[in-house]
Amino acid sequence: MLTAIGEPSEKIGALRYGADDYIVKPYHRGEVMGRIQSVLRRTQQTQENTKLLIYKNLIVDCTAMTARVDAQTLELTLTEFNVLATLLCSPLRVFTRFELLEICLPESNALERVVDTHIYNLRKKLEVYGVCQILINVRGIGYRFAHV
Repeated sequence: MLTAIGEPSEKIGALRYGADDYIVKPYHRGEVMGRIQSVLRRTQQTQENTKLLIYKNLIVDCTAMTARVDAQTLELTLTEFNVLATLLCSPLRVFTRFELLEICLPESNALERVVDTHIYNLRKKLEVYGVCQILINVRGIGYRFAHV
Protein backbone atom coordinates (compact mmCIF):
# COMPACT_ATOMS: atom_id res chain seq x y z
CA MET A 1 0.00 0.00 0.00
CA LEU A 2 1.17 3.48 -0.79
CA THR A 3 -0.63 6.08 1.32
CA ALA A 4 -0.35 9.35 3.19
CA ILE A 5 -1.77 7.85 6.39
CA GLY A 6 1.05 6.87 8.72
CA GLU A 7 -0.88 5.86 11.84
CA PRO A 8 0.38 2.58 13.37
CA SER A 9 -3.18 1.23 13.69
CA GLU A 10 -3.77 1.81 9.95
CA LYS A 11 -0.51 0.05 9.09
CA ILE A 12 -1.31 -2.92 11.32
CA GLY A 13 -4.83 -3.20 9.93
CA ALA A 14 -3.67 -3.09 6.32
CA LEU A 15 -1.00 -5.75 6.90
CA ARG A 16 -3.45 -8.00 8.75
CA TYR A 17 -5.93 -7.75 5.89
CA GLY A 18 -3.43 -8.85 3.27
CA ALA A 19 -1.17 -5.97 2.29
CA ASP A 20 2.37 -7.18 1.61
CA ASP A 21 3.87 -3.84 2.57
CA TYR A 22 2.87 -0.35 3.69
CA ILE A 23 4.71 2.73 2.48
CA VAL A 24 3.89 6.25 3.70
CA LYS A 25 4.31 9.36 1.54
CA PRO A 26 6.74 10.99 0.99
CA TYR A 27 8.73 8.03 -0.21
CA HIS A 28 11.94 7.36 -2.10
CA ARG A 29 11.38 5.72 -5.48
CA GLY A 30 14.33 3.36 -5.02
CA GLU A 31 12.96 2.11 -1.71
CA VAL A 32 9.58 1.36 -3.30
CA MET A 33 11.23 -0.56 -6.14
CA GLY A 34 13.36 -2.51 -3.66
CA ARG A 35 10.31 -3.47 -1.61
CA ILE A 36 8.42 -4.57 -4.74
CA GLN A 37 11.35 -6.72 -5.85
CA SER A 38 11.56 -8.27 -2.38
CA VAL A 39 7.88 -9.28 -2.42
CA LEU A 40 8.22 -10.69 -5.93
CA ARG A 41 11.25 -12.78 -4.89
CA ARG A 42 9.37 -14.23 -1.92
CA THR A 43 6.23 -15.06 -3.87
CA GLN A 44 8.08 -16.61 -6.80
CA GLN A 45 10.16 -18.82 -4.49
CA THR A 46 7.05 -19.92 -2.59
CA GLN A 47 5.21 -20.80 -5.79
CA GLU A 48 8.15 -22.81 -7.10
CA ASN A 49 8.74 -24.70 -3.86
CA THR A 50 5.18 -25.64 -2.94
CA LYS A 51 3.47 -26.80 -6.09
CA LEU A 52 3.30 -30.47 -5.06
CA LEU A 53 3.47 -31.83 -1.54
CA ILE A 54 3.81 -35.61 -1.37
CA TYR A 55 3.57 -38.04 1.51
CA LYS A 56 3.50 -41.71 0.50
CA ASN A 57 0.38 -42.02 -1.70
CA LEU A 58 -1.06 -38.64 -0.66
CA ILE A 59 -0.44 -35.84 -3.17
CA VAL A 60 -1.42 -32.25 -2.36
CA ASP A 61 -1.29 -29.88 -5.34
CA CYS A 62 -1.16 -26.34 -3.97
CA THR A 63 -1.50 -24.77 -7.41
CA ALA A 64 -4.67 -26.67 -8.34
CA MET A 65 -5.85 -26.74 -4.70
CA THR A 66 -6.50 -30.48 -4.86
CA ALA A 67 -5.57 -33.46 -2.74
CA ARG A 68 -5.42 -37.02 -4.04
CA VAL A 69 -4.80 -40.42 -2.59
CA ASP A 70 -3.58 -42.59 -5.43
CA ALA A 71 -6.01 -41.60 -8.23
CA GLN A 72 -8.89 -40.62 -5.93
CA THR A 73 -9.52 -36.91 -5.40
CA LEU A 74 -10.47 -35.94 -1.86
CA GLU A 75 -13.50 -33.69 -1.45
CA LEU A 76 -12.08 -31.14 1.00
CA THR A 77 -13.36 -27.78 2.11
CA LEU A 78 -11.01 -24.84 1.60
CA THR A 79 -10.17 -24.81 5.30
CA GLU A 80 -9.49 -28.56 5.38
CA PHE A 81 -7.24 -28.20 2.34
CA ASN A 82 -5.37 -25.30 3.94
CA VAL A 83 -4.87 -27.23 7.20
CA LEU A 84 -3.55 -30.27 5.33
CA ALA A 85 -1.22 -28.21 3.13
CA THR A 86 0.05 -26.17 6.08
CA LEU A 87 0.88 -29.24 8.16
CA LEU A 88 2.41 -31.10 5.22
CA CYS A 89 4.63 -28.11 4.28
CA SER A 90 6.36 -28.28 7.68
CA PRO A 91 6.02 -31.88 8.83
CA LEU A 92 8.22 -31.62 11.90
CA ARG A 93 6.77 -28.35 13.16
CA VAL A 94 4.04 -28.26 15.78
CA PHE A 95 1.37 -25.65 14.98
CA THR A 96 -0.74 -24.26 17.77
CA ARG A 97 -4.48 -24.05 17.22
CA PHE A 98 -4.14 -20.27 17.08
CA GLU A 99 -1.47 -20.46 14.36
CA LEU A 100 -3.59 -22.81 12.26
CA LEU A 101 -6.59 -20.55 12.75
CA GLU A 102 -4.59 -17.50 11.64
CA ILE A 103 -3.13 -19.30 8.61
CA CYS A 104 -6.23 -21.18 7.45
CA LEU A 105 -9.04 -18.83 8.54
CA PRO A 106 -7.33 -15.43 8.74
CA GLU A 107 -10.46 -13.27 8.67
CA SER A 108 -12.58 -15.48 10.90
CA ASN A 109 -13.68 -14.68 14.43
CA ALA A 110 -13.88 -18.40 15.21
CA LEU A 111 -12.56 -19.85 18.44
CA GLU A 112 -9.39 -21.92 18.42
CA ARG A 113 -11.35 -25.14 19.06
CA VAL A 114 -12.83 -24.85 15.55
CA VAL A 115 -9.46 -26.19 14.37
CA ASP A 116 -10.20 -29.44 16.24
CA THR A 117 -13.40 -29.89 14.23
CA HIS A 118 -11.60 -29.32 10.93
CA ILE A 119 -8.86 -31.79 11.92
CA TYR A 120 -11.51 -34.36 12.91
CA ASN A 121 -13.34 -33.98 9.57
CA LEU A 122 -10.07 -34.10 7.63
CA ARG A 123 -8.98 -37.28 9.43
CA LYS A 124 -12.30 -38.96 8.59
CA LYS A 125 -11.98 -38.07 4.91
CA LEU A 126 -8.41 -39.36 4.79
CA GLU A 127 -9.27 -42.59 6.62
CA VAL A 128 -11.77 -43.49 3.89
CA TYR A 129 -8.76 -43.87 1.58
CA GLY A 130 -6.59 -45.67 4.11
CA VAL A 131 -4.49 -42.67 5.12
CA CYS A 132 -4.44 -42.86 8.90
CA GLN A 133 -2.52 -41.29 11.77
CA ILE A 134 -0.85 -38.52 9.79
CA LEU A 135 -2.43 -35.59 11.65
CA ILE A 136 -0.90 -35.88 15.08
CA ASN A 137 -2.29 -34.14 18.16
CA VAL A 138 0.41 -32.72 20.41
CA ARG A 139 -1.36 -32.55 23.72
CA GLY A 140 -1.75 -29.07 25.12
CA ILE A 141 -0.14 -27.43 22.10
CA GLY A 142 -1.77 -28.22 18.77
CA TYR A 143 -1.05 -30.39 15.74
CA ARG A 144 1.74 -31.57 13.50
CA PHE A 145 2.07 -33.83 10.49
CA ALA A 146 3.37 -37.37 10.97
CA HIS A 147 7.15 -37.60 10.70
CA VAL A 148 8.28 -38.10 7.15
